[in-house]
Amino acid sequence: MKRAIRYLRFSQLGQSNGSIERQELYTDQWLKFNNVELVDTFTDRGTSARTFDRPDFIKLREFITKHHRTVDYFLVDQLDRFSRDTGEAMSMVKLLQQKYSLQVVSVTEGITFDYDTPGSFFRAGLQLLLAEEDNINRSIKVKGGIYTAKAKEGRFVYKNAPFGYRKQGERKERRLVIEETEAKIVRFIYDAYLRDTPLYLIKEQAQRLGFPTKGNMAIERVLKNPTYAGGLFEAIHEPIIDKTTWMMVQEKMKRPEKTRTVIDDEIPLRGVLKCHCGNPLSGAPSRANRASISITTSAGTPSTTT
Repeated sequence: MKRAIRYLRFSQLGQSNGSIERQELYTDQWLKFNNVELVDTFTDRGTSARTFDRPDFIKLREFITKHHRTVDYFLVDQLDRFSRDTGEAMSMVKLLQQKYSLQVVSVTEGITFDYDTPGSFFRAGLQLLLAEEDNINRSIKVKGGIYTAKAKEGRFVYKNAPFGYRKQGERKERRLVIEETEAKIVRFIYDAYLRDTPLYLIKEQAQRLGFPTKGNMAIERVLKNPTYAGGLFEAIHEPIIDKTTWMMVQEKMKRPEKTRTVIDDEIPLRGVLKCHCGNPLSGAPSRANRASISITTSAGTPSTTT
């Protein structure tokens, strides 16, 4: 008597468990009709088929590695339960057949996949391509829904609220509400940047005020985020920064910073004074006389002052 393992999956946790029950029913019928013994079942709930990095599929792979000599078939309800990535799926099916001598069976589609049989290969490949096309169409619809939510309804659709806001409400009623303590820090960041405060100083001062993010680009991300000005579309949440200020910051950020101004208590005018040629002056304590300061332009022209 031949033996089989089966794999069941649905992609969204919100889906009914009836999806799994239906897959069990169809695969049970195939097992009974073909007089095949079921060895084990592996089930992934709420996982995408875009990759094989799924908890129970990983367990299934481990099972196959150890027990493939005692199993003949790998059952799925439909091939898109197995995978929606055509290239990865074809490679996996080839591996299962050629390395482990397992035949993949799509029960409701009536396909017993055989990599060495042209007709079977074509049918399985076609079904996987159709599944991937369906996945692409679904992704387009999701992106369209996000665009509509942002452009027409003015809703913030992302999972986490940006610093300065918190989420309030559920689903379509959900909106951003200003957290005033955090919003003050956001306003400080914008104001300090427009007053030509170096970014590293803005970051240090913002963190002292309570800004939690320590990444190198944290301040730049705040300055570039259109959510603070009400979004690129007309949003229903209250802005923290007016759009004029936000646009001024974007224009300023487009201009490349020629030199990084570093504030030094010993040389407070470094980067502030300019040569007659227009280049900012840098400086260092003179070796000959500690009361003297050696100043050079960015072009390398020396000048000394006391």
